[in-house]
Amino acid sequence: MTERNHHDQKAVQRRKVEKRIDAIGWGTFFIWTGIAVLADAGWGIGMIGIGLIILGSFAVREYLSEPDECSETTKANC
Repeated sequence: MTERNHHDQKAVQRRKVEKRIDAIGWGTFFIWTGIAVLADAGWGIGMIGIGLIILGSFAVREYLSEPDECSETTKANC
């Protein structure tokens, strides 16, 4: 397998993972919104929950991402 094909395959897998994380995040958002409205939790608790969902999805995405072969400082060498 050539280096280009390997890179393309990793990119496709990364997009699939990111798409799944986005879907889970949106699902959690709508479930939380429904719970907050039905429980009459108030705007503050609702917004805190939404913020935690957003931060959680970013944290999961960052945790699951693989480090790039080329960092920002070595892009000229790639």
